[in-house]
Amino acid sequence: MQTNKVSVVVCLCVYNNEKGLPSCLENIEAIRHIFHRMVINVVYDISEDKSYKILVDFKKHNEDKSMHQRIPMNIIMNTNERNINSKSVNIAACRNMLLDAIRKSYSDYEYFIMMDTNEYSCIGKINVQLMNDIIYPEDPQNDNYMSKYDAITFDREAGYYDWWALSFDPYIYSFYHIVNSFKVADQMKKMFTDILHHYRIHRPNELIPVYSAFNGFGIYKTSKFLNSSYSSDIQIDLFPKHIIHKLIYITKSNIYNHYKDDCEHRKFHLEAIQNNNAKIGVSTKYMFFKHDNPSPKLRGPA
Repeated sequence: MQTNKVSVVVCLCVYNNEKGLPSCLENIEAIRHIFHRMVINVVYDISEDKSYKILVDFKKHNEDKSMHQRIPMNIIMNTNERNINSKSVNIAACRNMLLDAIRKSYSDYEYFIMMDTNEYSCIGKINVQLMNDIIYPEDPQNDNYMSKYDAITFDREAGYYDWWALSFDPYIYSFYHIVNSFKVADQMKKMFTDILHHYRIHRPNELIPVYSAFNGFGIYKTSKFLNSSYSSDIQIDLFPKHIIHKLIYITKSNIYNHYKDDCEHRKFHLEAIQNNNAKIGVSTKYMFFKHDNPSPKLRGPA
């Protein structure tokens, strides 16, 4: 594996993540050697579990390592009052704090990673080779790498789950904000599942171009996304009108006149597309392998 001088900021939002956080931190440590510089920025919401102790123990553990192996961790305390009615409002605020920290101290880092710390998204073993291949491609013309894309998210061996963050042609709008939302969601899931299968079989070295996607883990070119921000508000002017019209025609269902409570990732990605012509893709490859023994009560596939 190569070890070129590439830098990355790993961004974590932590709130009652005692179950998933240790595995996430282990996965971050597993890819440390790929990067010349790595720093972890955490926005911590006051929790009722052992999340803070896990963070502090990790921070102290790393301070005893050599400079080459050490991963500095900055813990940013979120003292804002939580919105009891909207998870998206809360996590958008945390993600924006992480972006602010990058703007202030790490804007020269080539990449940043947004990584969920819940009990299912990123707890399987991370695919170290895939991460290395993305950052240091043997063939720079291969579409699977950051040479041609500005943001990459991934399919999952345990199953794709983050349908709400996903926007692709023609399913660009939040299905929760469309009349007949369950029917539209089912149509969208079937279509994208078919696309994933087609790319995996026939176009394995290409990414699926999308308007938005997350699925628990995303790699971003810093220069293309620092002037964007997360929000649960829908900014209708960010959506290409012809795609909205196509969606309405295909689904035979109108969008609601309600512009709140969307997934926070959609605005972030659409804004980067509008401002910087950002190119966003989904890889059919798995950044996380299926967990050997996940709990049967998880909120998503691990």
